[in-house]
Amino acid sequence: MPSKEPYSESRTSTPDAGTSLKRVERFLRLLTWQMFFLLVILLYLALRPQAGRFQFTVAGEDVVVFDTASSRALAVKLQKQVMGAGDKAEPGAQPAGEESK
Repeated sequence: MPSKEPYSESRTSTPDAGTSLKRVERFLRLLTWQMFFLLVILLYLALRPQAGRFQFTVAGEDVVVFDTASSRALAVKLQKQVMGAGDKAEPGAQPAGEESK
């Protein structure tokens, strides 16, 4: 009766096992990088500014309005308006002393 070799020795002695293990390692390494880049893209999509929203930056008398939908910035210079005690501000009205252009 021939003696049987242990299963682990016969399994590791074949040349196909080494190449098969290298292929699996290469596949898992590629899969890991793909998952990493997918998570980075999803994180960017979740945290980026949403289209149609405005971002405001105020520095002294200057205000910068940034539209994230069109990627345009608009700088606005604030004007001070002094009102008297009995004056009421009307929406859209120009301050006294200025002419319309």
